[in-house]
Amino acid sequence: MLYCEKCMLLAPDNVCSSCKNRNVRDVKENDPVYLTTKDAIWSGVIEDMLTKNNIPYLKNGFFGAGITSTMGYSMEMYKFYVPFGAYKKSKELLSDIFIDEVSD
Repeated sequence: MLYCEKCMLLAPDNVCSSCKNRNVRDVKENDPVYLTTKDAIWSGVIEDMLTKNNIPYLKNGFFGAGITSTMGYSMEMYKFYVPFGAYKKSKELLSDIFIDEVSD
């Protein structure tokens, strides 16, 4: 499996599907890999699921504190990343909660 450091995405076809970068490399166990994007309400469910299963994660908001405080917390969207070594387990856990999540 190959990995795009810029996008933190798996690149199974030797090119990143997001940025079209061809400078991908073999993925390492601790590389942060994109897991899912959820709104503020569901992000709490994801955080709880990952924490209860001892899976470390990164959570990045789209808008930031300034815009979120103006628009409201419920409008924020979060991207979640997990170490590649926990990616498969994380996808399985997601598919148990969200029907639209597909295991790789």
